[in-house]
Amino acid sequence: MRVEIERLAFGGSGIARKDGKVYFVKGGLPHDILEIRVTSDKGRFAEAVIEAIVEPSGERVEPPCRVFHICGGCQLQNLSYPAQLREKESILGETIQRIGGVGGVRTEPIFPSPSEYGYRRRVLLSAWYFGGGWHVGYYREMSRTNIKIDSCPVADGVINKAVSCLSKVLSSIGDPGYPLEKIYLSSDGEKAYITLLPRFRSAPASLRSLARHLKRHEETENVSLPGGDEDEFELSLSGLRFLTSPSVFTQSNVPVNEALIGTVLAWAELKGGETVLDLYSGAGNFSIPLAMLSKRVISVEVNKKSAALAKKSASLNGLDNIAFHVAPCEEYLRVAGTDAEPPDIVVLDPPREGAKEAVPGIARLSPAKVIYVSCDPATLARDIRMFGDSGYLLRMVKPFDMFPETYHIESVSLLTRS
Repeated sequence: MRVEIERLAFGGSGIARKDGKVYFVKGGLPHDILEIRVTSDKGRFAEAVIEAIVEPSGERVEPPCRVFHICGGCQLQNLSYPAQLREKESILGETIQRIGGVGGVRTEPIFPSPSEYGYRRRVLLSAWYFGGGWHVGYYREMSRTNIKIDSCPVADGVINKAVSCLSKVLSSIGDPGYPLEKIYLSSDGEKAYITLLPRFRSAPASLRSLARHLKRHEETENVSLPGGDEDEFELSLSGLRFLTSPSVFTQSNVPVNEALIGTVLAWAELKGGETVLDLYSGAGNFSIPLAMLSKRVISVEVNKKSAALAKKSASLNGLDNIAFHVAPCEEYLRVAGTDAEPPDIVVLDPPREGAKEAVPGIARLSPAKVIYVSCDPATLARDIRMFGDSGYLLRMVKPFDMFPETYHIESVSLLTRS
């Protein structure tokens, strides 16, 4: 069947229409003319793969990665960067209108990453034993099987030196008995920090011996195990100091994260006397800069380690106006407001699942502004509809390209009481 790809869908597939049916074509790019084969017919739509490229899109480029479309990490290395940005803007706006029921919203231009490649300062590797040695790599696309790598084009140079060293050192170890399963790698721009994750809850002594072996090499000398002994290191963001560790989530594209933080602060329009509630606050990515400009910040995070690091970072920056709560956000919101003044502004940065359980509690607090940071357009749009049902209007939304060469879209949205 011959089709022409119209645009991209969230997830990276190309969208084509024929005879009133929508086809999601894996690997299809806007303006490609393709021969496709249907792999799964769902009735109103179907999933398909490319049989032949009849006329390639003028926006197709040669991907630099040897395992592109084998590894599941990147989906868009074969699409020019301007086209990636255009498609992400379109996907976000269309999703908010279709799922969120919001039309005519002010969508600001997407903030591009200063670097298309070499931007990631945090990766998670799989580790496995095969053929007489250990290997490191990523999952294959749409699979839980592994693909070996010794470098990654989207990772920064420090990460790649550590990956190369890990690959060489581990491949020379003939002992399959190590309970090693995954490896967190983080970079502060100068050094790599590594955490070895065991298959079991406790870190056995044999994994500690592996850590000691890796410490002998400069690229992997900062290696530790999860728990109380995991290494912590300092990052600088927009002139502020943050403590983190490899196993704790931090945004991996520093300049885009700084622009994201700057937009949150600009939209908050803090005058110095406000109380800000920061939900899903992680290691303080927003709590710390918000506290520099407001009277009080209430930081709520379910992960104990992230909250502990945020508290240390507050001390590093001389801040004593942040109240830290370790709890699920929806549980905190059930009792919030009963013993304290309600917040003027709520900032939230939930995981991909969104904030469905938290929206009613936020609405009960009735803040003047809600600033919603999202990494998933569909759950963002669903929650925007919920906020709309509670009397909030979406004023503007801005996408950020936190992860070039992938389908992922970060965004920040401003909602105010109607």
